[in-house]
Amino acid sequence: MLSNDQEARIRFAYRVYSTGNTYGAPASTVRIAMDLGDKVVEACGQVRTIDPVLFTRTATGILNNSENN
Repeated sequence: MLSNDQEARIRFAYRVYSTGNTYGAPASTVRIAMDLGDKVVEACGQVRTIDPVLFTRTATGILNNSENN
């Protein structure tokens, strides 16, 4: 189960990943989103397109893994 904060972080990271638009967010928030997006891309490997479902599923696993360690 994701917290509201985690859900928001994943949604923003996907927006940054898919559109490149940071929506005027603070630099620290953008860096975190871009780091998460980079980890998702790395985890997905050779997948040609990462759709919102795959991005969310992968990012959820990454967040759960990093926050539980």
